[in-house]
Amino acid sequence: MKLFKFVVLILFIFTFSCASEKQIVFNEEKISDPKKMYINAFSLYQSGKYNEAIDLFEKIELNFSHLSYGPKSLLMISYIYYDRAKFLESLQSIKRFKKFYPNHVNYDYAEYLIALNLYDQINDASRDQRNSKLALTQFKKIIKKYPNTDYAQDAKYKVDLINEQLAGKEMYVARYYMDRFKWMAALIRLNNIVTKYSNTIFVDEALHRIVEINYRIGNIPEAKKYASILGYNSNDSDWYKKSYNIVSENKFSDKIKKEKKSNRYVNLKKKIKNFFLVK
Repeated sequence: MKLFKFVVLILFIFTFSCASEKQIVFNEEKISDPKKMYINAFSLYQSGKYNEAIDLFEKIELNFSHLSYGPKSLLMISYIYYDRAKFLESLQSIKRFKKFYPNHVNYDYAEYLIALNLYDQINDASRDQRNSKLALTQFKKIIKKYPNTDYAQDAKYKVDLINEQLAGKEMYVARYYMDRFKWMAALIRLNNIVTKYSNTIFVDEALHRIVEINYRIGNIPEAKKYASILGYNSNDSDWYKKSYNIVSENKFSDKIKKEKKSNRYVNLKKKIKNFFLVK
């Protein structure tokens, strides 16, 4: 779902009609009708006057918490903060909603909005993935507790995207270790992809890298095993073709020899350089 759908879902929970486009002028001394105050606050939000809208929603929630407009106002405050990428403030408002309105009909939406706040804070694969894991847990919670809702349907889609993100992080780290010839550390990350994120786009590359590492360290049977697995699942992929070339010893063994020779030369230069250092 796109963000537009999220807004539609939010508007759906507010059962009265906001059809009139004429903005109602708020006067705290004269207006005590919570419905009119709510319409006015929502109009302020639509006009981009976010701070004024939040202030008015807060007055409604404070004075009419016993009516439906109180908790709805707090949900709108939470959404406005989320919409403005003020995630901490949004999460704090949701926490307040869950504390004071634990049996509210839109409690499922509050849980969903928590997940969206976390999801929108996910970093790229090269950085920390704490928010990815937190969002994943929250979306899975929604799927389990509210399986027949629109929120659950969107949560399933988001779970797939987060798994791709987490698999991408594992691959990023695995490549880092491979570039530094830390084969065992790389294998741990690659096996995580194969076992935990087998439905992601990174699984074929992970299997190929496992083949490559096992061949490099001399574990030929293991290399052939994973090449067979890759061939069984993706025999038309470029990753399988690369793995086939490795286990067939086509040029790959010569490449390794050249790399080892180059590494020995680098190590020799380092030793010579260290020999002349003043100790």
